[in-house]
Amino acid sequence: MEQKSPEERNLPFSSYPKEELRKCIWIGGSGREYGLRFIQKTKSSCCAYCGRPITQDYFSWLTMVIDHAVPVSVCKALGIPMEFCRSLANMVLACAACNGFDNRYKPSSKRQVSTFEEFLKLRDEVFIERKERIQKKHREQEEFFETKIAPVFG
Repeated sequence: MEQKSPEERNLPFSSYPKEELRKCIWIGGSGREYGLRFIQKTKSSCCAYCGRPITQDYFSWLTMVIDHAVPVSVCKALGIPMEFCRSLANMVLACAACNGFDNRYKPSSKRQVSTFEEFLKLRDEVFIERKERIQKKHREQEEFFETKIAPVFG
């Protein structure tokens, strides 16, 4: 049996229903309805990047975003089929802050993807890279808040 790295074991995709990974979840309704359907299908309730609970209360729910783990712009640039890009397998629950912290992501890899299995490997690599970048941005923003904002308004 192949050993998985700690990062791979913590990927949010492991709880997704395998039989629905290739299905597109963007089928009508509002963004909140997508979010509810996504949560029901994946059993996700926290931001995939920072772990903040999204369903804890109304104000947390307002921050809910469904994010493409491999952004649409990256899929287009690499010639990845949109059926892969828009599949359930490429979606994660995120909070608005994390989604905004890395919305200009450019991949370090320019590899071509022709099969769904190759796409899933790329998705995992991109997710891990983006999560690290987002967590770094959180640390930078928290330091800014603690040194510049909290002393003035705290």
